[in-house]
Amino acid sequence: MSPSAVSRSIQRLEQQLGHTLLIRDNRSAQLTRQGQVFLEYALEVVKRHETLQHDLKGHADVLRGQLSLFASVTASQSILPDVLADFRDRYPEIHIQLETGYAVNALTRLGEGIDVVVAALPDDDDDQFEKRIITSIPLLTVAPANSKLSEALRAEPVEWANIPLVLPSTGQARVNINSWIRDQRITANVYAEVPGNEAILSLVALGCGVGFVPSLVVEDSPLADRVEVVEGGPQLEDFHVGFCTRRKNLLVSPIVRAFWATIAVDAEQA
Repeated sequence: MSPSAVSRSIQRLEQQLGHTLLIRDNRSAQLTRQGQVFLEYALEVVKRHETLQHDLKGHADVLRGQLSLFASVTASQSILPDVLADFRDRYPEIHIQLETGYAVNALTRLGEGIDVVVAALPDDDDDQFEKRIITSIPLLTVAPANSKLSEALRAEPVEWANIPLVLPSTGQARVNINSWIRDQRITANVYAEVPGNEAILSLVALGCGVGFVPSLVVEDSPLADRVEVVEGGPQLEDFHVGFCTRRKNLLVSPIVRAFWATIAVDAEQA
């Protein structure tokens, strides 16, 4: 559709609903609160249409359609391959649309229409989401290899207030790190706040500071030989990594239910 056709369609929707759905200017568009509600309604209608097609054709027919996934680069390399291989064997007619990005954005992407995300998940109960934890990954303290920073971290005690830190901007890891900083009554010397473990590791490898990243990120990174793990680093809570979807998705989408069942089988076999 052309930009003008999109604008006319949105205007017609807003007139029919009696609410502004988007705040627009020449460079961007942002959903209003009513727009977010309408988006969730529209996504549910699309998924119910999938269910209707599946029911009308009969459950014996081959399941067809599209499954959208969001994962960090690390998760897509380490956790998804076996699950997707099994799912493709079972449902070859389902097209998988995989999007990669920063793990901290994962749960937000569920509200934007992604069916399932793979991410570090908060250890809490939320009625909106269904979670399946696959593994727990230690959160490591890493410093530039053979640097003055790594020497400073071997001191007893470590003067953390003098250590430049490269921190995640948001997410569960940042919550854990903030708790440790409060408990130790440290005034943190923050060099940078960045979204993404790979970005943290890059800045550490460049000698900018000390970071905290999941062990899996270090093991799979081409920068592994340019950083060193600090054995005496803070004891931070492990990353709990797994799959997450909205409970509404499981109710209305046979494709999401089929994928969720595949995860359950793989978890039992593991």
